[in-house]
Amino acid sequence: MKNNKIQILKSFNDTDFSSLKMRRDFEINSLNYLIGSGYINLDTPVIESADLFFRKSLGSTSGNTYTFTDPQNQQVSLRPDFTASIMRYAFSNSKKIENNVGKYCYSGPVFRFENNDESNQLYQIGAEYISEKKHGYESEVILDAIKCLQINNVKEFKVNLGSVGIVRKYLDKLGLNNSLVEFFLTNLKLFNLKNHEEELLSKAKFQNLIKSSKKTENLSKDEIKEKFNIELQGNLGLRSHDEVVDRYFNKLSNQVIESEFNESIIRLKELLNINLENINRNSFETELNFEDFKKLIDSLLDFGIQKNNIFIDFSLTRNLAYYDGVVFDLIYKNELIGGGGKYDDLPKMLGYQSDYSCFGFAINISKLTDIYNNE
Repeated sequence: MKNNKIQILKSFNDTDFSSLKMRRDFEINSLNYLIGSGYINLDTPVIESADLFFRKSLGSTSGNTYTFTDPQNQQVSLRPDFTASIMRYAFSNSKKIENNVGKYCYSGPVFRFENNDESNQLYQIGAEYISEKKHGYESEVILDAIKCLQINNVKEFKVNLGSVGIVRKYLDKLGLNNSLVEFFLTNLKLFNLKNHEEELLSKAKFQNLIKSSKKTENLSKDEIKEKFNIELQGNLGLRSHDEVVDRYFNKLSNQVIESEFNESIIRLKELLNINLENINRNSFETELNFEDFKKLIDSLLDFGIQKNNIFIDFSLTRNLAYYDGVVFDLIYKNELIGGGGKYDDLPKMLGYQSDYSCFGFAINISKLTDIYNNE
């Protein structure tokens, strides 16, 4: 007889009693701490307008989001995280941001389509901090995330710290154009490879960011018209002469010669090699202001986090679509269990007028539960 029993969906899991108890204990302990620290506990809809999450990520996570048309013919998504929903709530009710500070905490399931062995439904707890101050409060939020681990007896975790803002400012000071700045920011993880020079150069060539020669480096639009006069007389399809010239000019403007590209790799590698011991070295003091970043590290050390558990990693960028400042990861048993960062532009991306600074974190309770069960 053919087996026609209904099976659980692939990449979704049932939760047994012991795992459920562990998850709920972590949730309750963490929420009690956060609420006691002044965070307002919120619960947002598990389904929201798809545009809310697409705007947050500039469409970069659209393939990982469960999106569909509901019976009212609306494009909706299961939430892939809480941040966008919390921002929607906070800035739709801006009067509730008292004394120019808004602190919110949350817990619940999120849904992300991942084509791997990970469950596509995971449980998070986290917090978002909104402030009129642009700097100086980041350590408070990171320490709140760490405290959620500590009160649940999660020990020997590591904190990886980076800063999208510092890396972007450094790349700007190297004189790179916007296309190359975004290229390096997007591919910082490649610097961890032994053959990172070859990988980066190959990828840059594929994206037409490398000039074939220096002769075309300073061509103006008029010089392009003169140089390619014969070609421009041919069939250009739907584009006008000026559109073709503009397109070619922009392409040349975004390119550098190979030697300059390789020099940029060397200079950027110097920044990425910074660790906790040599962050004070003078070679970068004239180019970058590490003052706020150093204060953040000092706050963690003063709180009692051991030096050997703090790692500076400027290749850490998380989601570049909206993170624009300090970012951090929480690592336990060599597994990523949480993290967050600064995203000052997110409210504006969602259509709200805002001069506030925003910083948040999330902890993956499902991952923690899996680690404990495996132990």
